Amino acid sequence: MNITVVGAGALGNMLATKLSKNNKVKLVVKPEHAKIIKEKGILFKEIDNKIINPKLEIATNIEETDLVILCVKSYDILDIIETMKNIELPIMCCQNGLQTLHLLIDKIGPKRISYLVTGHGISKIKPGISEHKGKGFTYIGELSGTVSERIKQISNDLGRNGVECNIVTNIEEYVWLKTIINSAINPIAALAEVKNGELKRPELYEKIKEICDESKYIAEKKGIKLPLDPWKEINSIIDKTANNKCSMLQDLENNKQTEIDAINGELIRIAKELSINPVHNQQVFSEIEQLSK
Repeated sequence: MNITVVGAGALGNMLATKLSKNNKVKLVVKPEHAKIIKEKGILFKEIDNKIINPKLEIATNIEETDLVILCVKSYDILDIIETMKNIELPIMCCQNGLQTLHLLIDKIGPKRISYLVTGHGISKIKPGISEHKGKGFTYIGELSGTVSERIKQISNDLGRNGVECNIVTNIEEYVWLKTIINSAINPIAALAEVKNGELKRPELYEKIKEICDESKYIAEKKGIKLPLDPWKEINSIIDKTANNKCSMLQDLENNKQTEIDAINGELIRIAKELSINPVHNQQVFSEIEQLSK
């Protein structure tokens, strides 16, 4: 299969590396990063410290392909959607939060959109260089609820290369699950400036539980049937990715825009539509926004 991965961040590098073993993969990067990545290539450090330098084609634009996997940040997705809405290519999304999901359904429709939702801990060291810090769940599925051949192939290829991947027919519910998990872990870890493993400290653990319960309540009132218990998954992720810094903390450390609006911000908007006062989400949203100024 010809696969185009858009975004040379932590997850983009991992997926491009894993999928390149059985497919022809093109990695689309920002123009300002293209020269150095073309010269030095992609480096991916596995959990066992093995360094992989996959053979990839490096490009700066999206062309005809069998599948486009979007690994850019949620706040970059609108520009990409605008360039792709008239190109009939299958799209797989990996973005955090609910914002991308709602944008894609509105702008493109669900028929050619699939999602990959993962709890793996991956850190971006610099453009083109990433490190696998901890394993987690991975779920994949079409928004339409069908099980396509491309979904089967991606799942098989990832599984053969160390990323166990579960095909589901209710992927939207898993996007909600991951959003609830992120809404609790990411802002608290970022505000406390700690790795995931330190979130078991009582004063942080209590805050995470409050946000998790509130976000879960919003989902339930929205009519979402969560496939797994978010609190159990949060504890599993904290344990399995104890040495990882969440993406929001990495963004703040590198003076980059965070995804707080796509995660907690979208939950806040949905809560207000349901006449719910999301006090815990609002508090961390305001604190992260203040730090980002």
